[in-house]
Amino acid sequence: MDSFQEGTGDYLVLVHGALTDGAMWLPHIEYLKADYEVISVTLRHFGEPCSGGFGLNTHANDLAELLSNLPKDKPINTVGWSYGADVIINMLVTHDLALSNVFLYEPGYPGCLQGEKMEVWQSDASAMFSPVFENFHAENMQLAVERLIDGSGNREGYFSTQDESIQALQISKAYTLTHQLNQQEQPAINAELVSKISAPIVIGYGAETRDMFRLIAQQTAHLLANSVINEVVGEGHMLPQESPEKFSTHIKLALGHGL
Repeated sequence: MDSFQEGTGDYLVLVHGALTDGAMWLPHIEYLKADYEVISVTLRHFGEPCSGGFGLNTHANDLAELLSNLPKDKPINTVGWSYGADVIINMLVTHDLALSNVFLYEPGYPGCLQGEKMEVWQSDASAMFSPVFENFHAENMQLAVERLIDGSGNREGYFSTQDESIQALQISKAYTLTHQLNQQEQPAINAELVSKISAPIVIGYGAETRDMFRLIAQQTAHLLANSVINEVVGEGHMLPQESPEKFSTHIKLALGHGL
């Protein structure tokens, strides 16, 4: 796991989502470094192809090791988006870590869902991922990336509306889809274990997001004994990449620096 570190204050560890890496947080760091010592991590395989496992267990273990090795001289805050939020949740149910505050924006793993909610999630996930798998199996990796971003943005053609630098970063991570779409690891995320997490957590989701992300955010917050849920008006799943300044404001609010 690689990392980039800048700023002063309590630790703030930022964990990226799929089809990107720790570089996605560089614009955010400009808004956060005055209040935090920001550590932007790049999860294993996302920096460059490498050896070792790929999945929520591997990445949770890597992240837990990084956090455990930080000096114990000040509080540790963590922020995760999408797949990165799933990594943090899986870490919290499998490792005993003293974290000050956690902000998770739109986790995507449905381990907490059951019954009708799971059926709705599966229906929406199928609608989102079917064109991704279709292009992946046809070995058209660029189109697979574009369809995944369109689905995440909840709008056909969303990929092409992004800044060209963001598009280029996403395309450069196309190789990770081979791992992402063929994961063998079974994470520990389930309703019983999530309900035992004691760390203070803020769960955020966009009012314009897909059902699959909304359901997981709401159910995760419902299970947590020490949580707050925030619906972000007018935004969707891609807010962290779409608007670094706005998302940085939400980070500060969630962690108590903007109140």
